Amino acid sequence: MGLFKKLFGKSKQEIEIAIDKSKVPVYPMLKAGNWQAINRVEAIPFVRDKEQLELAIIFAQDAGTRFEYITPSDLQHPEVKTNYENWQRQIDAYPYEFEVSERLDNRIIFASGEDHSSEKILSPAFLHHACEVLHTDRLIISAPRRRCLMITSYHENFPILENFFHLHFIAFREEEYGNEPITEMIFTANNKNVEYAVPLGFRINLYEKDGQRKLVYSTMDELFDENDQINFQKIIERNKIPVLFKR
Repeated sequence: MGLFKKLFGKSKQEIEIAIDKSKVPVYPMLKAGNWQAINRVEAIPFVRDKEQLELAIIFAQDAGTRFEYITPSDLQHPEVKTNYENWQRQIDAYPYEFEVSERLDNRIIFASGEDHSSEKILSPAFLHHACEVLHTDRLIISAPRRRCLMITSYHENFPILENFFHLHFIAFREEEYGNEPITEMIFTANNKNVEYAVPLGFRINLYEKDGQRKLVYSTMDELFDENDQINFQKIIERNKIPVLFKR
């Protein structure tokens, strides 16, 4: 778990403070559509599937050991509203650092560990940089938990994508990280916007038997194509859902 602790571990201040909502920076935060407070905060629908809200963008301010959230009533105050309207600028400027995994042939990058790491996918400049680093025009993105972000090229081969999805499912399942779950879906993006959310329709688990390790798939869907192979790109195209928010 050392690698995951380093890449996905939480880093939150331990001081609780009272905040002035007109002055503390506002950042977007991805939340599951069934989050208990979703109807009490300012929210932009992000992913909706069959009329059900799967993910929303809400707006958070750091209050030490907790976050405070922008509410519709907060936006009745002109100074708070002005501060809120700077959220895109704030996430664009939020610091990040790409960590390229040599163990994964330098084809998967991580940008994890900070409070708003996952929401960097809402920054066009960040997506453009990720495309440059990976020498691609399309991305596959994993943001399974708060402060977790992993990216690879949409055009990668089967072994790289299999490793990518395996790591994605590990991160989503692992409560030990201490980070709030966001989604088991992955995302695809171009160099400006997240375009689709994708419920993969399968999971990957690692089993060890007789000293051999093997990745095993569990699914209710059809995994194999007409050539009796797993084609991840075809699965993505079959299951993709357009996101509702683009810049």
